[in-house]
Amino acid sequence: MMGLSLCLPSEKQFLNMMSENFQAEVLNLVKQIPRGKVTTYGEIAREITGSVRAARAVGQAVAKNPYPVIKPLQGLRGRGAEPHIPCHRVVKSDGDVGGYSLGVDTKIRLLRAEGVEIKGGKVANFEQTLFRFNGKTLRFVTDRMLGKLSTWLRILGYDTVYAADIPIKNGDKDEDNAIATFAAREARILLTRDKNLAASARKRGVRCLQIRTAAVMEQLQELLRHNLAINLEPVPVRCSECNARIRKVKAGEEDVLKEESYVPTSMIGKCEFWVCERCGRIYWEGSHWRNMRAQLRHLNELKPSGV
Repeated sequence: MMGLSLCLPSEKQFLNMMSENFQAEVLNLVKQIPRGKVTTYGEIAREITGSVRAARAVGQAVAKNPYPVIKPLQGLRGRGAEPHIPCHRVVKSDGDVGGYSLGVDTKIRLLRAEGVEIKGGKVANFEQTLFRFNGKTLRFVTDRMLGKLSTWLRILGYDTVYAADIPIKNGDKDEDNAIATFAAREARILLTRDKNLAASARKRGVRCLQIRTAAVMEQLQELLRHNLAINLEPVPVRCSECNARIRKVKAGEEDVLKEESYVPTSMIGKCEFWVCERCGRIYWEGSHWRNMRAQLRHLNELKPSGV
């Protein structure tokens, strides 16, 4: 998330800077739009860059969505339903439904199937139907008892700082203070299993959720019950080890892949790889991604309506 700036880039600069990471961020936000709601290209641009000037770049990223919904969502209950990214819920700033890779008629049909009223090619009651991110992209800080949850949140694309990575001065008491201070300073949601830490953090105005379960899938389910619009599809945005951004490995960088013994050399040139810009860890969509999707599929079925 970009901070405040006195000089915002032009739309042309945004178009030039658009990368796989930018597209991944766009599609990650699209997944957060609740059923029955719409948002605009400008709202997504503002959430990522702080400016609506990147709206056209957002439109290009949405147009490249590899998993557009192809039929009403109630018909997507079985195997393969979860990866679909609902970009039909992104419309123009004036309420016009705009384009869709599978056709405007399909987009209108999908929206109507979700209860969105369309009149004359525009969203009726637009202001009431509009979903705003309000500058609150989910960012987390977790205590030492939530290491696995931290890893999963990063896999799902969320900026998640683990307590062990926050500089601590002296002992557990100082660590609790450091975690709460860090959460307050960066406007992060504090996730903890510690009742006392949760209570003290809330007194300081920190948004905090006390996690009560031990298994990571149950912990993700707890976040859903708190009405957090958690994306439940792995996205190649962040390193699960160190939380830094990852980028797609470019042609000609094969040596970077061959340096790591765990990388399947037989897959080089046959699939896409990503590398962490900080620690150098390599990622690819292999059987582990399929296993993660299988574990997340049940959570998607349990996802509360409107989340």
